[in-house]
Amino acid sequence: MSDDLKTLDEVSVAPPSKEIGPPPLFKRMIAFGMDFILIVLLLQLLAHFMPNFWDAHTQEEFQNLLQQAMHLPKDEQMDSEEMALFIQQSDLSPETYEMLMAMVVWACFLPVMYFFIGERFFNGKSLGKATFGLSSVRMNSEDVPLTPFRQFLRALCKGLSALLLITPFLLPGIMNFLFCFLNRKRRCLHDLAGSSWTVQQSQNKDSDND
Repeated sequence: MSDDLKTLDEVSVAPPSKEIGPPPLFKRMIAFGMDFILIVLLLQLLAHFMPNFWDAHTQEEFQNLLQQAMHLPKDEQMDSEEMALFIQQSDLSPETYEMLMAMVVWACFLPVMYFFIGERFFNGKSLGKATFGLSSVRMNSEDVPLTPFRQFLRALCKGLSALLLITPFLLPGIMNFLFCFLNRKRRCLHDLAGSSWTVQQSQNKDSDND
């Protein structure tokens, strides 16, 4: 009898279950907006400091190329074929071509690493997500962390999508994020790639962690 009463007492004082679910879309949008602004700032720093690793002539040629590109019509600046033709006709030195290719590679690498570091070392939270208490967790098993491979796939898809938003090829990037409107758990394509979803843990779970 005492065992039964003890069991009933334990049940009566048991903490409520931990429930998680997809956060409001406006929180995810603002969180991503914060991450996107940080990525753009990092890319600007990259474009500012990276030419310093080349000689003065290469830096001058690069600056002249930028000034000439700024005088092009807006439609040509947004046309990849026109820009490729413009660079080809600029008769750049091999060193300047080398610098441009290095900047392109680093520009692709930087957003991916930004999201991967958050996924890997900060419990699925980028700076934007941490601001709103959001995190990326394994689908249907939030207590088990994502594997490094899945974290990298997720960061690769999301990072390149973010980068595409500032290029003429922005449509695939937009499609990645708009995909969340097509499913109940608000998963983007990068969530599918990482077998994950973005959640906001309940207050009960937050107090347990404290």
